[in-house]
Amino acid sequence: MVNNFSPFIADIVSIFNELDNKFDCYDCNQIQTIDTHLDFLRDFDNVILSGRQKNSVIINKINSSIVKACLILDKPLLGICYGGQILALTLGCTLKKIQKVKNTIQIDLIEPTPILEGYTSVRMYESHNFCISALSSDFKLLGTSESCTNELFCFRNKPLFGTQFHPEKSGRHGKDMLRNFLKLK
Repeated sequence: MVNNFSPFIADIVSIFNELDNKFDCYDCNQIQTIDTHLDFLRDFDNVILSGRQKNSVIINKINSSIVKACLILDKPLLGICYGGQILALTLGCTLKKIQKVKNTIQIDLIEPTPILEGYTSVRMYESHNFCISALSSDFKLLGTSESCTNELFCFRNKPLFGTQFHPEKSGRHGKDMLRNFLKLK
């Protein structure tokens, strides 16, 4: 897991501990000096990019490099809020600034996905003021809401998933999503 200094990182750690999942958590600045993230990521089963509080060119560059490495390695990746946004930006999508959203919302699933298997809608917590305005043709839209069209998406034929929401702050639905993501190999 890459901690981009999200205020909710302790919630992700708590869920992983509850799920009895072995994991490593690296602060973004701990991995900034790595020349290639390919070798670094090879030994991990999957990768999570957390949200963040402040914009940073360095954090963007590191996370974009991790996205590219996961794409090359076919490594499951879950980008949460900012993590989803940098996944989308790195692979050809666009963002737009919106009025701050800070609420639990309903997300309607429009495509089946292994990370929310069995659900047709979920309630998830959001806290952001940017959203993905357009997905590139390489992405598949999985879930949408009234506050954001592109709530949940994945890169076609690769296990790269992005959210606009925070599953770690979303109760049972979010915990189920994280559990299912960790099962991906």
